[in-house]
Amino acid sequence: MIWIEILGRHREVVARYRGDGAEVRIGRGYDNDVVIDDPYVAPHHLRVYRAEDGKVVAEDVGSAGGLYTDDARRQARVVVDGDRPLRIGRTQLRIRDASHPVAPERVAAPAARVWPRAIGLAVAVIALELLSVWLGETVEPKISRYVLAPALLVVLTLGWTSMWAVLNRIFAGHAHFERHLVIALAALLVFSVFEELVDIGAFALSWRLLADYSYVGAWALFAALCFFHLREIGPTRLRLKAGIVFGLGAAVVAAQALAQSELRPWMSRQSYLRDLKPPFVRIATPQDDEAFFADAGQLKAKLDRARKEESPAGGVPGLDADE
Repeated sequence: MIWIEILGRHREVVARYRGDGAEVRIGRGYDNDVVIDDPYVAPHHLRVYRAEDGKVVAEDVGSAGGLYTDDARRQARVVVDGDRPLRIGRTQLRIRDASHPVAPERVAAPAARVWPRAIGLAVAVIALELLSVWLGETVEPKISRYVLAPALLVVLTLGWTSMWAVLNRIFAGHAHFERHLVIALAALLVFSVFEELVDIGAFALSWRLLADYSYVGAWALFAALCFFHLREIGPTRLRLKAGIVFGLGAAVVAAQALAQSELRPWMSRQSYLRDLKPPFVRIATPQDDEAFFADAGQLKAKLDRARKEESPAGGVPGLDADE
């Protein structure tokens, strides 16, 4: 017994035919065992049979379009292995023997179990957002800030999830909204924790570079988020999807690094801390009074000299770009 599987664009099975005879004829003609409605397939295109050594063979019977393997090479005769797809015309096929092993069954989590996970992640994300707003308060608290920030987060998350659910519906036939919501909320939680760790680390260690280049980690997290959404839509070609997503992320990081390197000489030294932190978080040794006032004196001398000099275009007179 030989099984002929017709594959979709994501190599999912869209039709399956069983051949009980000594050979299976495939083509567009109605006298074939498997009829394929593809104008680029010949009326009699392919013959599948079992060789004397027991292997299953696919053979082109003289079509103009030919028989191709997944490496885009035309073949007259292919010994099939049950995993490598074949292409005739614009149709992908997979041929398997009845004894071909299948993967173990998957244990699917019902939607009823996914929703509690999504609700728990949503509560954690909103709690972190409210905590961040509270820590950033430097004036009299306003209720609007505690309402608008979580509301905007909810709207953006639902919009992002809906977009992926629609794509899932188009390409896979089902939306899986709750699964995409869990992915989005988990990524949002990780991103919030990442931002806080970067902010605390920059303050504790007095590392400006940690804050200046935090966008590298942020874009890496965004690329991972898109990859998990794509994996949910279709679990095939994961290496290709990962390569495309992370390749685009690397290109964005490179472009942002270039833009930042060009703008830095013309930008003032702004604060790189979002919120005030308690002193006990500080790990780096503070500068003593004498060193601080010595640096201030040097800066005063440069500013006094700069007032007497002509200002260069786009810069501060008398000061270097890194000061």
